[in-house]
Amino acid sequence: MNMKRSDFFFRIGLVVLLWSVLPALGVALVSCRTITDQEAELKKRQQIEASLTLLENKNNLIPLDRLDTLKIAALSVGSESVTEFQLMLANYMKVEFFNLSENFGSSELETIKSKLKNFNLIIAGFHQGSTSPEYLKLINHLNQEKTSIVTCFRKTDKLINLKGKPAGLILAFDNDSLTQSLSAQLIFGGIGAKGKLPENIGETYAAGSGIVIEKPVRLKYTLPEEVGISSANLNGAIDSIVNNALDKKAFPGCNVLVAKDGKIIFRKAYGFHTFEGLRPSREDDLYDLASVTKISGGLPGILKLFDEGKIALDEPVADYFPDWENRLFHRSDKADITVRELYAHQSGLVPFIGFWKQTMKDGKLLSKWYSIQPDEKHTLCVAPGIYLDNRFLKIVNHDIRKSTLKNRGKYVYSDLPLVITPQIVEHISGTGFNRYLESNFYRPLGANELTYLPLHKFSRGRIVPTELDDYYRFQQIQGTVHDESAAVLGGISGNAGLFASANDLAKLMQMYLQMGTYGGKQYVSEATMKEFTRVQFPQNNNRRGLIFDKPSLKLDSLKPSEAYPCQEVSPESFGHSGFTGTFVWMDPKCGLMYVFLSNRVYPTRNNSLISDLNVRTEILSAIYKQMKD
Repeated sequence: MNMKRSDFFFRIGLVVLLWSVLPALGVALVSCRTITDQEAELKKRQQIEASLTLLENKNNLIPLDRLDTLKIAALSVGSESVTEFQLMLANYMKVEFFNLSENFGSSELETIKSKLKNFNLIIAGFHQGSTSPEYLKLINHLNQEKTSIVTCFRKTDKLINLKGKPAGLILAFDNDSLTQSLSAQLIFGGIGAKGKLPENIGETYAAGSGIVIEKPVRLKYTLPEEVGISSANLNGAIDSIVNNALDKKAFPGCNVLVAKDGKIIFRKAYGFHTFEGLRPSREDDLYDLASVTKISGGLPGILKLFDEGKIALDEPVADYFPDWENRLFHRSDKADITVRELYAHQSGLVPFIGFWKQTMKDGKLLSKWYSIQPDEKHTLCVAPGIYLDNRFLKIVNHDIRKSTLKNRGKYVYSDLPLVITPQIVEHISGTGFNRYLESNFYRPLGANELTYLPLHKFSRGRIVPTELDDYYRFQQIQGTVHDESAAVLGGISGNAGLFASANDLAKLMQMYLQMGTYGGKQYVSEATMKEFTRVQFPQNNNRRGLIFDKPSLKLDSLKPSEAYPCQEVSPESFGHSGFTGTFVWMDPKCGLMYVFLSNRVYPTRNNSLISDLNVRTEILSAIYKQMKD
């Protein structure tokens, strides 16, 4: 053998080196291929966006405005099943679906025309290029008799060259699911419009035609790669944390949503409604928000009233809540507590009061207070079959007014400021609390799935069960509020009571993140948002904003285990958590919005694993790390 000793050892070393690096190289190649696939999809998305051509936009109808005034029918023509176009439209607001098959006849046409009479806007997607007489009649009906937006997913020259024109007309050039999704996003302003016709369409539209809409105004649904984050890495990081929590039974299921720079880049449902595993979690499930209600129910009304100069932060709460006035035969030691103290949790109020316990004796509900049927006297629905006497509100107010003040000027988290908030809003505005929020925030935002009393709007199956109550209501709590203080108020309170899907809660949170603006509408001023999201009393070691929670003070000097919610957040960030296993966090510095919804109290509130494992904040930390990487 002529091989030199040095050559022999060199080749042995090379084999060992290759043996050690090949597995890692294989992983790298797979990772590279995944990233390339996602980048290819992103490029395809960008090409489709650039091609979508807006040819008609009467009165600047697109992007849709004043959602609270619209009743929308989403019609897909040429498809018998619900389309991606319709599903994406429904992400922005409540719409009703209608479908016509490719070969619909005159009777089907008359039936659909009759059904569409109840709507003031028809959004129609034409998925086939037929020019049959029935198609032409439908187009003429939409153009002449209804306010309509028509999207053509096939080349349809003859459909466009008709009498009249629709209020909105979009040419999409393809019928795949991605084109349908992006076309729907264009209608609501999730993306802008920049396409130009590549050629003439008859004598109606010349090559180069196309109306430009520069900026999006609502959330966009896209890939993490669009904001520089790896889909594989983000999915892997969140999946790992959630699946570990599911394995350890921290909760039966959850919904996670992440948005960055106005773009939803992660939205996923995990697990089941209950540990029995009978109903899988869905992205449109509604969860009891618990104390996240404080910033999504109690807060909006106060924000608007302050913005309008109808409430002052350094004036006494008693100016707006007469029950706290100190009068003859109506003594109050709370008459000088200011609004700022109240909502920064340093008014001296006790954390909570067990109001409901007064309505029970020996573990049973007292007939003095309850009825199994609602009537004029018993209108406060505590749970199905349990209706509380209206007079109990006076008991609630009395108990709060007579409660002992402790540690005023120091931070003590309390539910009570938000328990009385609906009465403050009603006293100042002259409008019922729920109606005030619906008309000024939820409906204009298109957030139909952000609501009090969800059983009035949704089937029980849409709502995730919260707890098996064996101490007060003695039934499975599902669709009525879990929190007892909100329950005795009939489910409408500022501290709890709201139910929401992650998608619709995100609309309100994005409005906060954008300092009061969403969908082209200024809900409250930037100055107001900045006032409420800043730390109010740092000198008292109180991290809170006004109703909003804030990060730990002096984050830079804390160990990771001591930092709330996690060390990566900026001091400008804000959010709130909820007892049922909910959490939201917004960070204006990096444009991040994060929503986590779960029912960790099912079947019992004694399960504290979600906190023991830091599930909600670990996910938030992982998101920041992915942004950094």
